[in-house]
Amino acid sequence: MSTLFLQSCHVATAPSSKPNHLHRLPSSRCTKAQQQQQLQELRVCTNRTCRRQGSFQTLETLSGIAPPNVSVKSSGCLGCCGAGPNLVFLPDGLIIRHCGTASRCSEVMVSLFGGGGGDNNHNSNTSLDALALRKRADVEFQNKNFAEAELLLSQAIDLKPFGGLHVTFKCRSFVRMELGNYSGALEDANEALALALGYSEVT
Repeated sequence: MSTLFLQSCHVATAPSSKPNHLHRLPSSRCTKAQQQQQLQELRVCTNRTCRRQGSFQTLETLSGIAPPNVSVKSSGCLGCCGAGPNLVFLPDGLIIRHCGTASRCSEVMVSLFGGGGGDNNHNSNTSLDALALRKRADVEFQNKNFAEAELLLSQAIDLKPFGGLHVTFKCRSFVRMELGNYSGALEDANEALALALGYSEVT
C-alpha cells in the first residue's frame, strides 16, 4: 500500500472499547445521508502480524454483520503492526486498531454505520446473535435438516439486526426452495433484493 495512502489516513492513537470515540475525516463532498447510501468499504489487514492476531476471523465476522452498502475485503499491511488486527474504513480513510474479537468488530460496525439509532450495545449484541443463528442454520442446511435451518433463520430475522439481514433472507430463500415452499422462497428473495437494492451480493 502506498505511503501517500497511509498519510491520508487518520490513525487512532490508542485502542478504545468505545468506537464512538473514533474520529472521522471531514468530507466536503457528501452529506451524511449520501455517505450512508453509497457503497463504503472496510478493509481488514490480513498481512503476517495481523493474521497471527486473528484477522481472518475479524474478516469473517465483519462480512457476516455488514449492511448491504458496506463491502468488507482484505487488504495488505496498514501499518500499526502489533496493534491489530487493523482495518481501514473507506472512503474516510480511518484506521481502527485492536479489532480481534467478535464484540469489538460488532461495536465498530454499529458505531460506523449507525445501526438505525437507539442503543448501540443492543444493536451490537443483536447482530452477533443473528450471525450465530445463521451459522447454526448453515450447519443444519449442510446436514439437510431444512426445517430446522428455516426455524433458525426465522429467529435471526425476528431479531431485526441492523446488518446482514439481506443475507439471512437470501439464505432462507434457498432453504425454502429445498422445502418446496416456492412462494415463500420468492418472498424472501424479494425481501433480500428490497433491502440490498443496487448491490450485487444478493443477485
